[in-house]
Parts: sequence; structure tokens; C-alpha cells
Amino acid sequence: MNKTFTRLKYIFLGLFVLLSGAALTYHVVWVWPKEKCEKQGRLWAGKWMKCATSYSIETLTRRPVNLPPINGEARVTPEASSPTSPATQPAPAKK
Repeated sequence: MNKTFTRLKYIFLGLFVLLSGAALTYHVVWVWPKEKCEKQGRLWAGKWMKCATSYSIETLTRRPVNLPPINGEARVTPEASSPTSPATQPAPAKK
């Protein structure tokens, strides 16, 4: 019976060390770089694990904000979305 307890002790000790190492690796590879990036005011791209700076489309195209669209279409505003969408319909009254 003493052998069984010794074996179980080593199994649980091994699991503890393995899971502790996994948690430490997760923090070193993912959590700490993300926090460092967000403290700098930048954006974290988790898919690529990269820290990036966001730019507005006006900055990239050097086009002023108040110009109308080039193709003549009207600007789409969030308030002008379709009123028949399920998100804007009221819930049915209970009977």
C-alpha cells in the first residue's frame, strides 16, 4: 500500500508541475504581451499575436473627413438602418 501512495504522490506532483508550467507559459506568451500592448494605447491582434497601431481611413488616404463619397452614393449612418430589423422591433406583448 505504501508503493501506491508513493506512485500517486509522484503522479499528482507531476500534474501540478505540468499545469503550473502551462499557466506560466500562457501568461508569458499571451497575457503579458497583450497587457503591455494595451498600456501603450495600441491594438492587440490575438490571431497573429502582434501589437499594432490603428489608423483611420482618412489618414491612410489623406482625404478630408467632410468630403462626399467619390461614387456619389449617400453616406450610410447607423441611425438610417432599416427599421424592420429584428433588433429594433419591440417584443410582443404577453397574454
